[in-house]
Amino acid sequence: MKSKFLYQCILPILFIFPFSFSDAQYNGTNTSISVNYSYTNTSKLFLNPNSNDEILRAQNLPLDNIFSYSSELRYRVSDPFILGLRIEYIKKTITHKDDQIPVIDATFGYRLVPVELSAYYFLPFSTENFKFFMGGGIGAYFGDNIKDIGDVNSITINKKFAFGIQVEVGMDYIVWENFSARFQMRFRDPEFEIESEYSSDTVNYKGKSYFLSNSHFITKTNIDGITFTLGIAYNFNI
Repeated sequence: MKSKFLYQCILPILFIFPFSFSDAQYNGTNTSISVNYSYTNTSKLFLNPNSNDEILRAQNLPLDNIFSYSSELRYRVSDPFILGLRIEYIKKTITHKDDQIPVIDATFGYRLVPVELSAYYFLPFSTENFKFFMGGGIGAYFGDNIKDIGDVNSITINKKFAFGIQVEVGMDYIVWENFSARFQMRFRDPEFEIESEYSSDTVNYKGKSYFLSNSHFITKTNIDGITFTLGIAYNFNI
């Protein structure tokens, strides 16, 4: 379903592309660098993704309202065609009871660094001050699991970066000379698994000690929400 949704977003872009060649210069510049602040509405953390039990395998913790920071470098290849490289940092945690020691509040979450390569092109109704664009591309996603119980935290044993695709629409507004404000909406669906273990098999909490199973455990994170981005870009020539 998620892949079908992304492809449905891509098809309109492919249809518009042949008709999107228009004069959309940023005061004659060919390069921009931006700093951005993003909001993603939802994600999921699966605590037993490899369980033989279908119910356990589907159980997840919703991690919603995610804020992140990113920077993007864009270079104009031709008048309507731009390549962009974006690096982002995302961290999200929640407090939840752990099944092993339910008397202690545990911190669950993830850290993620997306590195995404995108191709953009301007839509034909762009004006001198308003630049509307659509695009999409591929991403590599580097993540870590977060699971802290009392004074014990999780240590990553094995991780593999995940690949994914993303599509986006947005608008730049030329604020002043070489500076523009940017609004962007992005659809992506990164999913990655992390194998971890606890830093200790004993948790000390309020003067008491609790024992943990120190066997390796696997979590899966899926960030399947819509990402809204606000940013400021500096446009220049190289």
